[in-house]
Amino acid sequence: MAQAFFDHPYLSGHHQPVRFEATAPDLIVEGEIPDDLVGVFYRNGPEPLYPTREGEYHWFDGDGMVYAFHIEGGRASMINRWVRTEKFELEKAAGHRLFGMFGNPMTADPSVAGKRYNTANTNIIVHGGKLLALMEGAPAVELDPHTLETLGEEHYGGIITTTFSAHPKVDHKTGELINLGAGINGPMGAPQIRYDVIDAAGKVRKTELIDMPHNALMHTFFLTENWVVFPVIPIDADLGRFMKGGPMTAWVNKRPTKFAVMPREGLASDVRWFDYEPRHMFHELNVWEQDGKIIADVAAANGTALFPDETGVKQTHGDTQQSLRRWTIDPSGEGTWFKEETLNDRDIQFPRPDDRFVTRASRHSFANINLNSRDGRAEGMDAVLRFDTVSGKEDYYHFGKGTSCGELIFAPRIGATDEGDGYAMTLVHRAGAATSELAIFAALDIAAGPLATIHVPFRVPSGFHCNFYAADSMLYRQALGEGRA
Repeated sequence: MAQAFFDHPYLSGHHQPVRFEATAPDLIVEGEIPDDLVGVFYRNGPEPLYPTREGEYHWFDGDGMVYAFHIEGGRASMINRWVRTEKFELEKAAGHRLFGMFGNPMTADPSVAGKRYNTANTNIIVHGGKLLALMEGAPAVELDPHTLETLGEEHYGGIITTTFSAHPKVDHKTGELINLGAGINGPMGAPQIRYDVIDAAGKVRKTELIDMPHNALMHTFFLTENWVVFPVIPIDADLGRFMKGGPMTAWVNKRPTKFAVMPREGLASDVRWFDYEPRHMFHELNVWEQDGKIIADVAAANGTALFPDETGVKQTHGDTQQSLRRWTIDPSGEGTWFKEETLNDRDIQFPRPDDRFVTRASRHSFANINLNSRDGRAEGMDAVLRFDTVSGKEDYYHFGKGTSCGELIFAPRIGATDEGDGYAMTLVHRAGAATSELAIFAALDIAAGPLATIHVPFRVPSGFHCNFYAADSMLYRQALGEGRA
């Protein structure tokens, strides 16, 4: 018999699990969905099937639940399905949690010794004709792009069998997927990453193994036309520390942030290492080259409240609020190799570009921000922002006190080529509401409010990353065909 969840900030309010799957063929729309918005909006997030064994919970630990909104002709349909990983199926059969939190083998049931901890709960992307659910601690999991049926782990012909990035980069100019596999030898193994270049058809054409200074929690990396940069932040996973009574995953005080810089087509032997002050950074807006330098616009802070430090002390959200910063990296290492400046000091979570401009200079940042909540992660990010990194102008919309809104993503209109030509959308949960909304904005006029609101007849718990694929894009056509959205 399934047991009730215990009280926890990430298991209550807008985070409270709903634990069911639904199919809604024609959702009610307030306003009008533009006729030239055609495609599919996918979102992934944590939906724990059972309470943890430890009596503690972390937002990152829930089982993956994917939502798909298919939009065409001013109408929208929706389905949501759990990602049925081996972990999910084993625990569903048992009727309770078997794996330790974050896959900790020291707190797991003996029956899952040697089994893979894969939540597939963080991102959901289309590439090479496949829909892939991602987390950074395990292989990608393929889903049917129409039905969301789980098809199994994607191992790329036996080449990628350990870990996959939560944030691989699709270069829309080349069609390639550039990927990072971190902690490939496990939390007690030699610290190494695997760098992959996967062609537009989904075939691995290049892979490199790179030694790391420690098993960092590497959630993302930087890609330009000619360079790749691996930021090694002070957060690591250490089972040895856990066995001594400390936290398994922790921020290590006074540890510098290290940057491994490598030519995009280079070898592991070409990597150059640079150190900077301790920084927390899980999400970048965009990265490109300018005047021989690497320009990385990132959401960063000087510490984190997501994990305790190595002594078990945890900071607050207010003390570690992220801002939008520009990191300028000189890959030659000459003179001042690193420069940091603040572009916008709003409490920001998931900055996103017009994805078609990844690796190329861009100016529009789409993000969810926090105006009024004490803790934007736990209580909810209550507003959305478009920030022009060239002019410095803000264009934002506040949903109201107690609202939680997810990642704001750009959705190009059919036929669009210019940056920002289209729409922006986000999933929204109003304070105390039993329902949720998918809000659609004109991308360059967020302050005007939603053009259309798609009503979801139940509460969608807060999740992580989402992507929109326009029906005229190559990625959409490869995975979903030339027919209806």
